[in-house]
Amino acid sequence: MLEVLELEKSVNTEKDTWILKLPSEICNREGFAEGTMVSMTIKNGGIQTTFISPPSKIMQKISKQILKEDCELYEELRRIGD
Repeated sequence: MLEVLELEKSVNTEKDTWILKLPSEICNREGFAEGTMVSMTIKNGGIQTTFISPPSKIMQKISKQILKEDCELYEELRRIGD
């Protein structure tokens, strides 16, 4: 059965691309990794989509380590709006 989902809000109305996290039941049914997202872009009168796989466990570990090591830098960048 077809179901219509409505977005309650649009975060950035100046862009023609939205990134949505797929629900767990869709990931399981379609064989995607948990946490997969889909990028939807309005282009040429249609919608182009791309699936975005979540990072591997090792990439998650590396990024957490980098964030930990450079935490002060990231906080300063956030503070100045960069």
